[in-house]
Amino acid sequence: MRSPRQSVRRWLIGAALVAAACGSGADAPELPAPRVAVFDFTEPAERPGRLIGRRAADAVFAALAESARWRTVDRAAVLLACADEELAPPFAVGHLQMLGQRLRAPLALAGLVQVCEVNATRRSAQVTVSAELVETLGGSSLAAARGVASARAEGEPLAPAQLVDRALAEAAGDLVRALTNFEPTGGQVVTTLPDGRVVLDVPEEPGLRVGDALLVFRGGEPAGALRVEAVSLTVTHARPLAGEDFRGGDRAVLVAR
Repeated sequence: MRSPRQSVRRWLIGAALVAAACGSGADAPELPAPRVAVFDFTEPAERPGRLIGRRAADAVFAALAESARWRTVDRAAVLLACADEELAPPFAVGHLQMLGQRLRAPLALAGLVQVCEVNATRRSAQVTVSAELVETLGGSSLAAARGVASARAEGEPLAPAQLVDRALAEAAGDLVRALTNFEPTGGQVVTTLPDGRVVLDVPEEPGLRVGDALLVFRGGEPAGALRVEAVSLTVTHARPLAGEDFRGGDRAVLVAR
């Protein structure tokens, strides 16, 4: 048997959900578009000093811009911020947070080129790149992905650097597709429970899953991050990764699965 307190709490949550649904109108508002900053990748040990990490980041930036999933911070602005702070890869989480706040980017993408091999005899190149998506409000890791690709000069007069760049472009495309392999969706904050869990009103399709990471926006500005903890037919519960005092009407958007 439920206690009176449990019954009152369920009634309040239900009432808040009904109010949110009634106030949403027939046309759902457009989802907020988070800004992501792509930082130089760590250089591969076997080919140092050739800016391969920067070229990998440029390729990932181009693939993200083509996907149009998030708004990308201009790479020149990212490089300038890193130079001003005298920071270079590998980046500590605290550095990504500081740079992300400076660039007004709640998402940061950094990684490394694990493999970069050039076979002069076969006129081919093979690369492996990996990256981690971090929310810069609290410094939590949201997702990780890897891309593997190779390129060959099939009758083309390609220099080794061109082969590497071609392989990097393909690997970057695979990496970005892995990071964004979900339908854009989100929801609206209904209330925050006394135990800190956040109640969300989300559409049935496409819905959210346990483990999904969300960015929360208030008035168009990032206000925090959440991780989905439980999903049912009536409510979705999430735990804060960053931020607090989430309010009814705050918008949440899926950024990692």
